[in-house]
Amino acid sequence: MNPRYIRHVMLPEIGVEGQQRLSDTKAVVIGAGGLGSPVLYYLSSAGVGHIKIIDSDCVDITNLNRQFIHSSHDIGKEKSKSAQEKLEHLNPDIQTCSVTVALNDMNVLQHLMGCTIVLSCVDNRETRYLINSACVHNNIPLIDGGVQGFNGYTLMVLPGITPCYECIFPQKKQQKKTGVVSVLGATAGILGSMMAMEALKHIIGIPVDAYFHYMDLLSNRMTTIKASKDASCPVCSKV
Repeated sequence: MNPRYIRHVMLPEIGVEGQQRLSDTKAVVIGAGGLGSPVLYYLSSAGVGHIKIIDSDCVDITNLNRQFIHSSHDIGKEKSKSAQEKLEHLNPDIQTCSVTVALNDMNVLQHLMGCTIVLSCVDNRETRYLINSACVHNNIPLIDGGVQGFNGYTLMVLPGITPCYECIFPQKKQQKKTGVVSVLGATAGILGSMMAMEALKHIIGIPVDAYFHYMDLLSNRMTTIKASKDASCPVCSKV
């Protein structure tokens, strides 16, 4: 066993078998920004064996209050490639690849096929709905997260078992938002770490009893919601 993971293997919830599950996992992380930074660091340091990083943007100085996988030296670089460079230095034992692309109806399945789990770290609802639908219809577990200001949420979607993103946030009820979203960097760090934790627990087989968590970090309150599937959900009602 690689000594890098000895503190994992010592945990009865993980052991050698759980560590092997992590090594066999093929994760797709969509968004290498505020949420993606802790997600990518913790998945790679945990030994998730295959990580694909998808992001369409380049590093900008305004990203650096929260997107700590990048530095001032990375300004102007493609975020996916900048993030891949950091993971290769952090853990050379895993396989990584980077893709600079904006996901759409025509290419989303191409980039998700063959993966074990998807982590959606994007910053807009349109892409969340797209990823949610692709994962549900192709039976791919999904961890989604979002942040704004001092608040954020994590959502685990297990197709056929749990509510999906559309159940929790129906498109027809959402008001279109415009402009730049404000966020404290540490908020993204905490929520991204929670997303990584939920993904790692799922991979090693630790069952969860709630799939939707909302955090108000200004008052340090976390609300855990045992949501139900929407019987009329246009995405998952027939799955």
